[in-house]
Amino acid sequence: MSKKDFDNFINKQAEVKAAEKPTNWNVKRDEWLEYLSQFYNKIENFLAEYLTAGKVVYNYSEIKMFEEYIGSYSARALNIELGSHKVKLEPIGTNLIGAKGRVDLIGANGKVKFVLVNKNSSGPKTKVDIWIEGEKPPEKEDKPMVIEWDWKISTPPPRIQYINLEQDTFLEAIMEVVGG
Repeated sequence: MSKKDFDNFINKQAEVKAAEKPTNWNVKRDEWLEYLSQFYNKIENFLAEYLTAGKVVYNYSEIKMFEEYIGSYSARALNIELGSHKVKLEPIGTNLIGAKGRVDLIGANGKVKFVLVNKNSSGPKTKVDIWIEGEKPPEKEDKPMVIEWDWKISTPPPRIQYINLEQDTFLEAIMEVVGG
């Protein structure tokens, strides 16, 4: 490799970097924490009748999180007691591939993943563009896709599917992680 090849490489990398819009990581973190709050509100509504009847107790605890680019921050985890069983909804983060956020429901019998994804999505999708060096890369869509984010339950791999998060599916998830 010659200096000229390296110079061409560096110049191309500089062009790509200049074309990228910088990410405001504080905004991304705050947006994630707002979606997390909405998730917990939904869960509280699912559990409201059981809380009123004294059959379920829950509280929040602060946890420290660290994500690349965002850094350290605090988030809330939701601790739920169902008789002798305890489960925890623990935020995993927002810097993820294929989802805008993830929260795990953790119990003695395992865990269930909740993901913040496109409302219309039924599972993860992969798109790959391939072109030969020297050719013009495929055109990117001018109009960005408008995504309506929604919380869903993610089934385990290898055939991941998204299940709508509703009261019945949430209660089934609790039963799964407590072995009920």
